[in-house]
Amino acid sequence: MRVSLRAAISVALLVGFYVLAFGLIGGLLALETYALIERPFVGLKLALFVVPVVFALIKGLVSLERRTHDEVPGIPVTPAEQPALWDLVRRLAAEVGTRPPDEIRILAAVNAGVAEDTRFLGLRVLKRRMFIGAPLLTSLTEKQLIAVLAHELGHYANNDTRLAGVVVSGRNAMLRAGSHMNAEHWFQRMIAKLFLGYAKLYLRVSQAISRRQEFEADRFSAQLAGSSAASSALRELPVIDAAWDLFTDRHLTVAWELGYLPTTFFDGFARLRTSPELHERLEEIRQDPSDPDRGPYDSHPPLQDRITAIDAMALEPESGWGDRPALELLVDAMPLLDAAVLNTLVSDASSKERVDWATLGHIGARARVVHGTDRLLQAASAAMAQPPSLTTVLDALDAGRLADLGSYTPGARDAGQRARREMARGEVLPELSALVALAFSDAGLAHWELDWLGRTTFVTSSDDFDMADHLDAAVSGNTQGLRGALAVAGVAPDYRPAR
Repeated sequence: MRVSLRAAISVALLVGFYVLAFGLIGGLLALETYALIERPFVGLKLALFVVPVVFALIKGLVSLERRTHDEVPGIPVTPAEQPALWDLVRRLAAEVGTRPPDEIRILAAVNAGVAEDTRFLGLRVLKRRMFIGAPLLTSLTEKQLIAVLAHELGHYANNDTRLAGVVVSGRNAMLRAGSHMNAEHWFQRMIAKLFLGYAKLYLRVSQAISRRQEFEADRFSAQLAGSSAASSALRELPVIDAAWDLFTDRHLTVAWELGYLPTTFFDGFARLRTSPELHERLEEIRQDPSDPDRGPYDSHPPLQDRITAIDAMALEPESGWGDRPALELLVDAMPLLDAAVLNTLVSDASSKERVDWATLGHIGARARVVHGTDRLLQAASAAMAQPPSLTTVLDALDAGRLADLGSYTPGARDAGQRARREMARGEVLPELSALVALAFSDAGLAHWELDWLGRTTFVTSSDDFDMADHLDAAVSGNTQGLRGALAVAGVAPDYRPAR
């Protein structure tokens, strides 16, 4: 089936959705009116069914016409604030044959897109917004960014068929089908299932159009930026996505949970993305990019198919595009990009303490070590009936209670005293080492460094800092040397690491 015909059928289905909904409403109201006139008692009983169903249908239609009341994501930028970015977007819109967006917003996501506020299932457009991910601006070249933005604007180009843009908006509207329904009410649940079934039909019919549009949008991308930049941009997106996930999961999330945030965000992300320890992994993703699972109604063709098609065009870029970093399009970029990250965080972000990345790495690594010493401190406290502290642990070791400081796995209680001591030694020694390291760190004699993979390194202020012999002797029941070293370092006798 030709795409233009399929597009016409898709638009007819959009109109048909309203015909179906209003037809059901009209039919039910006509039936109710007839019943009330001819058989009033039956009409009253029938109203118990008709009124909730009509209400559910109307509510379902409202759910299609209204987006949720969530705040629009991202930081809006005006032409006066970011003239180069706006000039670029307007030029790209003219090149692909569509109107420019009414707003440009920068958001903290590995994504770019154009979204429209619409009515009548996308048949009427109220406002068009372009969203540009801050990680893209820090990671792509200008040509690669042009390729990405030209692709997004290409979805609304008029060169193929004017109906195609309506299909895109209609798919977005259909995905909201029944979203405002209350599943606890069976009338609304029934109507939601009806809308969902119709939406699935529409998504199936329009899927071929949407996939064709992806290839067409890629063609605009290659024509404007060149095949090389367009295909390299597609390869780079999964790389940026993987790096951003690592950045947020192992660094930003950890910092947030500890009550901190970095002073600046994107200098850290740039260092992570170019770090030697990540180079090999990111290069593997770049050479063999994979698709995320978007479900059975995904409008995107396989990523590798898109790359192959773009490379086969072998198009040169239009003149006038630069090879500079995309970040140079922005005026005073870093405050804007950091604001985009803060915009995604909850309102109490202002209560977090802001520290530099080196300090944040130490804080994050230290928090992991503190967590790893809890068990030993509590075991020593229980064995000696004293408050949990480093001194209590050493007192337990001097008292020959090593076996009592180990955790008991199934069968361990039945083991002999010697076996229990050996098992406890293997467990207590690394935990005591961590506890002593914390003591020296809190005394200002050492610190931790956290690499971008989340691995920790203990760094001391002295080349001959070696506690191995003291620790080994302490676990063997002689803590004198370790106590002396702690006293020299100025560690309080009742030291317990603060969280």
